[in-house]
Amino acid sequence: MNAYRWLLLDADNTLFDFDAAEEFALTRTLIRHQLPPSPEVKACYRAINSALWGACDRGEISQDALVLKRFNLFFQEMGITGEAAEWNDFYLNALADCPTLLPGAEALCRKLADRYILALITNGVTFVQRRRLKNSPLGPYFKDRIFISGEMGCRKPDKRFFDKVLTSLGATSQKGKVLVIGDSLSSDIRGAFNARLDSVWLRWPSSKPGPIRATYEVENLAQLAQLLEVDRYLPITI
Repeated sequence: MNAYRWLLLDADNTLFDFDAAEEFALTRTLIRHQLPPSPEVKACYRAINSALWGACDRGEISQDALVLKRFNLFFQEMGITGEAAEWNDFYLNALADCPTLLPGAEALCRKLADRYILALITNGVTFVQRRRLKNSPLGPYFKDRIFISGEMGCRKPDKRFFDKVLTSLGATSQKGKVLVIGDSLSSDIRGAFNARLDSVWLRWPSSKPGPIRATYEVENLAQLAQLLEVDRYLPITI
């Protein structure tokens, strides 16, 4: 394997268990507004939300517009009335209060930090990501190397996002020593491709292949640890 120095790690569903956080936040939001938190109701919201985030990755809608439009479309589908801004504020605060990590994520970062320089790269909402990171054990492994699209004026997969990250890290002239790691083909892996960086696609069972190919593929964090040659230092329960 190439002798990488910098690892650019995505946050949600790479280190943080976003599915668990979303389940927690969505359940609380629905109950607050007296809707049943049933699988059918949640599936309706998730389908809308997923489609809009895909459009956001393609540059078709801004994140600020997305977080309101998803609830307005949800209201239409459910045949209810509501205030999108209020729903969104409550939902995001609930999301920020759930810093659950994927199993093995903290142990992995602890060992990776002994060998690599770690940076966190995320398109998530700024205050949500800052609060979740603060309330998790991961902060010391990233220190000030935290790059959030809302603070940078651009987002993954835009090449400018990665250019700014590399400049901040002092790695612009050493792209061959930078590795992007994430679960999203449309933002992480496409972004790495746009920036001419190597990448690892964390391919979960629900992931669907696309036209962009990563340099490496793994199916879980244990395989990622093996790929990055830190697996022998990790507990077998990862």
